[in-house]
Amino acid sequence: MKERVLAMAAASLVSTLATLLLQPVRNEAVVISGRKLAKQIKQEVQQEVEEWVASGNKRPHLSVVLVGENSASHSSVLHKTRAAADVGINQHIDERKICSAVSPDKDGDGFHVINVGRMCLDQNSMLPATPWGKNVGVGGRLKNVGMPIAVLLHTEGVHEHPGGDAAVTISHPYTPKEQLKKHTALADIVVSAAGIPNLITANMIKEGAAVIDVGINRIQDPITAKPKLVGDVDFEGVKKKAGYITPVPGGCWSHDSGNANEEYHYCCKKRAEA
Repeated sequence: MKERVLAMAAASLVSTLATLLLQPVRNEAVVISGRKLAKQIKQEVQQEVEEWVASGNKRPHLSVVLVGENSASHSSVLHKTRAAADVGINQHIDERKICSAVSPDKDGDGFHVINVGRMCLDQNSMLPATPWGKNVGVGGRLKNVGMPIAVLLHTEGVHEHPGGDAAVTISHPYTPKEQLKKHTALADIVVSAAGIPNLITANMIKEGAAVIDVGINRIQDPITAKPKLVGDVDFEGVKKKAGYITPVPGGCWSHDSGNANEEYHYCCKKRAEA
C-alpha cells in the first residue's frame, strides 16, 4: 500500500511527464486533469474500506485540526473531508505542538517530525499525498507540498522508496521575481505551491515545459464579483507555451484527495496490525 501511494503521488504527476516531454511541442499545452485519476483511486479505496469493515474491523474515521483562518487551507480540508466521506471514512493552537502530538502511525498528512525525518532519509514514512533525471523548479517550501516534493524528486532512485534523481531548485514567496524567473526558465518541470495568484507567467517558462500548479488561492472574480479558486499559474497564458499543464480546480487537488484517502486507510490498517 505504502509503495503504491508513493508511486501515485510522485510518479503519476511528475515521472510520467519526463517521458511525455520527449514528444513534439504542441501549439498549446495538454491539460492534465487530476479528476480522472482521483476517481479511479476513490473507487479502489472505497472497495478496500468496505472489505476492511466486512472483515470485522472498525470503520476508519478522519479527524482534522485546522489552525487559523487561511481560506486555502479551509478549501483543502473541506475537499479532503468530502472525499473521505465518499469512500466511507467518517469525519487556536500551536501548529507544531499539534503535529507532534499526533501519533506518527496516525499522521495521514506526513507532518510529524518523525515522518518528515524518515522521508528525508529515504526511509518508509507517511508521505503528504502530493521525472527522473530532469531539471525541476519547485515554487514553495511548506511541509505539505513544496518541501516533500523537492525531497522526493532530488533523492536517489534507490533505498526504501526510490527518489527522482532530478536537479531541483527551490524558491519561495521571498525569492525575488527576477531570480525566480531564472530558475523556472531552465526547468523542464515547474511545480508551484507558493499560494500566490499569477506567480508563474508565460514569460517565465521555456517552450514545452510541464507546469504542475498545486497552488490554491481564493480571489474575487473581476467579472462576477463572486469568490473563486485559482492556482499560482496564469493558466490561459501559460498553456499556450507549456507542453503540459494542470488546471485549478480539477488538477492536483483532485488527485491529492485520492492519495490522501489511501493514506488515511493505511494508517488505520497499520494501527490495527500493531
